[in-house]
Parts: sequence; C-alpha cells; structure tokens
Amino acid sequence: MPVKLPKTHLFSASFKPNVYFPSYPMQCILDDPTHALRPLIESRMRSRIRKGLWLRISANSMGAKAMVRRWAKRRVQEAVREELEARHFRMDGVRMKVPKKEVRGTMELTVRQPTVGAEWGELKTEVRRLVEAVLYMAEAKTEAKTHKEKARS
Repeated sequence: MPVKLPKTHLFSASFKPNVYFPSYPMQCILDDPTHALRPLIESRMRSRIRKGLWLRISANSMGAKAMVRRWAKRRVQEAVREELEARHFRMDGVRMKVPKKEVRGTMELTVRQPTVGAEWGELKTEVRRLVEAVLYMAEAKTEAKTHKEKARS
C-alpha cells in the first residue's frame, strides 16, 4: 500500500515500503502482452535483486519538451542523491555507516512544471522533507518488525 509523503507544489510523491515496481518505460512494456520486448523485460525483473531503495522519477505530465523533462528529472534525482548522502545513505538506500541499515521499497516522484523554474535551495528543501519522511517511515517499519519478532520469542 503506498504511503503518501508530504505535499509539495514541485512534485507529487509516494513511498511503497517493501514493494518494488519497475521503471515507467519497463512497466509500459509489461502492460502490453504483445510487445516484442516483454519476455526480455520479464526475465530482467525476475532476476533483479529486490533490495534497497528503488527510485522512480517521472516527468511525463509536465507537458514540456523532452530535453526540459530530462533536465527536471536529473535535478530532482541529484537533490535526492545529495539528501541521502547527507544522511549517510547510498542512492540504493543502504546506510554507509555502522550500523548498516537499509531503506526498502520504491519511492515514486512525479515532477511538475514549477520544478523547472524553482531555485535549487527550494528544490533541496522539498526533497529534504521527502527523504526525512521516507527514512522515518522505513525506521518505523523496521522497529515494528523487530517488536513482532521479539514478541514471538
């Protein structure tokens, strides 16, 4: 079940703990049963390791030219990378310092038109709020799992 993240005017976001979705282009191929690449994509998805954080960034709803959409996606991706590194996490959601912890699931961001004209500081502030929320939810989920395992013992 997707978890709604804090609202922002720059992009919409959701986080699905312990659920892994393929990228948007791969999902389009998987949705079409007659697509020639479907067997290849299915094979890749079966063999892909379901660990860590998967990040899906989409800018299709912006209505801008392809170059602008790609640039906006790269800006958001770089902001997410910097915020994760500031909290000692790699881009794949694995903590770089001891204790080794991991964020598991898929974070989806849909970039909106105001992202193009937003200042870098404003973008970083919005991404910081999202990353904090994701890490908080992942920590809460891990603690709940630990409490269940202790209760069974």
